[in-house]
Amino acid sequence: MLLAILDYSGSFAFCVSGASIAASRRMDLFGIFVMTVIAGFGGGCLRDVLIGKTPPTVFNTPAYWIIALCATFLVYFFNIQNKYVEKIIVLFDALGLAFFTVVGVKVGIQTGLSNYQCVLMGVITACFGGITRDVIINRVPYVFQNEIYGGFALLGGILYFVLRNYMNEGIPDLIVIPLIFSMRMISVWKNWHLPRAGEVSIRKRKFPMTRKPTSRPNS
Repeated sequence: MLLAILDYSGSFAFCVSGASIAASRRMDLFGIFVMTVIAGFGGGCLRDVLIGKTPPTVFNTPAYWIIALCATFLVYFFNIQNKYVEKIIVLFDALGLAFFTVVGVKVGIQTGLSNYQCVLMGVITACFGGITRDVIINRVPYVFQNEIYGGFALLGGILYFVLRNYMNEGIPDLIVIPLIFSMRMISVWKNWHLPRAGEVSIRKRKFPMTRKPTSRPNS
């Protein structure tokens, strides 16, 4: 029951983020719905395929499609102003990241995977839908460039395994989910990010990965 609640909550959060991006790109109603499904269920579908659960759960559970339809019509008719779209996307993306990390880990545990495999299932479930969504709209995915994203899913999955050895069932969920969400939002607020290419320095001297072209003297 708890796993289903977490899964539905994460699905709705990612569905809203996908629908909001589609609406901001002026897609029609069908385009918004497709982006909603991809963002909301892409990570879970890949996870199910990797663990050999076919067809994926989303195709056997009508509740997921009801969630996708609700998110689609909510965003379509609400007509969110452009200045709020990015904030809404970041907010619901952080919620989806937090919920789906724990869902992926718990599904891995139920399947009998090893610890590191369960953590990877958490990262895949939390990140792959957003990656696919961003690729479709032709932008570099959040997970690869912006504030720390996938790293929080990885750390959250590891922390979950540490806590479950000392706490009763359900309590690690109540700790890890708010922690991932809050850390993701703080990283956006403080603009935290991992080192990018060209930002590596030795002894405070910066060594760019690309060299600026030298100007040739006029002949």
